[in-house]
Amino acid sequence: MGGVVSAGTASWVLRRSEVRQFEVLGYYAKQFQRLRVDRAHGLAPHKPILLLAVIELIARSEIERNRIDLGDRLNHMFLKYWSYLGSVSHNPDISQPFYYLKSSKFWHLVANPGYARVITDKLKLKTLADVRRVVHYAYLDEDLFDFLREPKYRQCLLEALVLRWFSAHGDAIAGIAKTDRFCEPPAYRPEAYERFYVRADLPSGRDAEGF
Repeated sequence: MGGVVSAGTASWVLRRSEVRQFEVLGYYAKQFQRLRVDRAHGLAPHKPILLLAVIELIARSEIERNRIDLGDRLNHMFLKYWSYLGSVSHNPDISQPFYYLKSSKFWHLVANPGYARVITDKLKLKTLADVRRVVHYAYLDEDLFDFLREPKYRQCLLEALVLRWFSAHGDAIAGIAKTDRFCEPPAYRPEAYERFYVRADLPSGRDAEGF
């Protein structure tokens, strides 16, 4: 009978679907591990830290649809992770990874009216104000966003990201995700931390409780 699908055929189709799903998951894990980062002054961790912030907001259901706004909450989360994982040689500026992560194939930008050419022509933007003026919001590949909404797949991608960029802090990442507290800012860049805490309207690191 042409309309009947056997149990064996259905099982085979399901297995093919699962294989395809894991192939796509593996693709995104590799994308997370192959981020293009600046190394002129040592490895700049801005892009992987931004992804950690986005992943946490999705896990908390604070990002419920595939739209990532460059707002205070994302900046707060980025600065929180930076306070634990940041670089000695770089400022904790979220605007640069938010804009330049578009070089990855999974991160896309929607321009504010009148600014589409700035993005398509790959013009350089240097400040948070510039990026906010040009970019309306970012979004992920739909497959990636769906993966990040599912705990088991989200954990796989998180582990791939941490293993590549923060292997020395792997045991601490889960704890960082459970707190909104900032680590006591390291002494190497107090003036940079003060500037960015003020910009985000956050308490200074000197007053924040360590994790």
